[in-house]
Amino acid sequence: MSVNLDVNALNKLKDASLWFIIATLIGFIGVVTVFSEIISIVAFILLLFVAIPKLKDAFNLFLQTGKDVRNGITGANILPWGYIIIFLGGIIGIVGLFAISAVLAIFGTLLVVLGVLLEFIGGLLIGLSIYNLGRFYQSDLMWIGGILIIIPGINFVGWILTYISIDDVLKRLSPSPIIPTPAASMPSVSVYQVGTGSLSADGKASLVLYSSTQLQIQSASIDNTLISVSWDKITPYILNPGNNTVTIQFPPLTGFIRGSVYSVTLVLSNGQTVKVFLTFT
Repeated sequence: MSVNLDVNALNKLKDASLWFIIATLIGFIGVVTVFSEIISIVAFILLLFVAIPKLKDAFNLFLQTGKDVRNGITGANILPWGYIIIFLGGIIGIVGLFAISAVLAIFGTLLVVLGVLLEFIGGLLIGLSIYNLGRFYQSDLMWIGGILIIIPGINFVGWILTYISIDDVLKRLSPSPIIPTPAASMPSVSVYQVGTGSLSADGKASLVLYSSTQLQIQSASIDNTLISVSWDKITPYILNPGNNTVTIQFPPLTGFIRGSVYSVTLVLSNGQTVKVFLTFT
C-alpha cells in the first residue's frame, strides 16, 4: 500500500466534502429566496453530478488501500435515487395540488417519504464509513463528522468537520525527512520476518522474526496509518539469536478488510527498521 494512494484518497474526500457543503449551502439559500425552485435545481444537479461522483471516487481509492469503505460506496449509490425520488415526488405533489387531484398529491407525498428514507439510508452508510476512516486515521474531527453526516438536518456540519479534519491527517501522514547515515555506522545485523503474520480486529498481531543477534524492538507502527505502539506492547520486545515468536498489541482496529495484507514497520534498538506483513483475519 502506498502513502501516495492514501493522500490521493484523502484529497478526493476533501474535494467531495467541499462540494457537499456548497450544494447544501445553495439549497439553504433556495429556501429563503423567491427563486427557490431554480436554486434548488442547481443544488440538486451539484449533488447528483459533482459531489456524489467525487465521493465514490474517494471511497474507491480508500478501498484500494485496504480500508473497509464498502458501506460508503453502497450509500453513495443509494443517495442519488433518494434525491431523484424526492425531486419527482415534489413535482407530482405540486401538480396534484394545482390540478386538485388527491391521488396525485398523495402519490407525490409517498414518493417524497420514500426518497427521504433512501436519503437517510445512504447518509447512514456514508457516515459510518467516514466514522471508520476517522478511527483508522485517529482523527476525532473526522469520526465526529461521520456521526453528524448520519443525522438529518445537521449532516451539513458533518461535512464541514470532515473537510477540516483532512488537512491535519495529511500533515501527520507526511513522511519525516530522512537524515543520511554514514556508511560506517550502518547496522550489519540481520533481522527479517519468517512467513506471514496475522492481525486481528482486537489489535493483536502475531509473527515470527529471525535475528542474527540480541537486540530490542523499540516500536511498531501500521504503515499508512497513525497507529503505533512502543516496546511495552510487544512480547517479547527483546529478540534473541534465531527465530522469535512475537506478539504486538495494537489498539482495536476498525476499517480493515478481512483477508487483506497490511505492512508494519518495526524500529529496532540499533536504529534499523524492518518491514513485516500481516494478514487481517
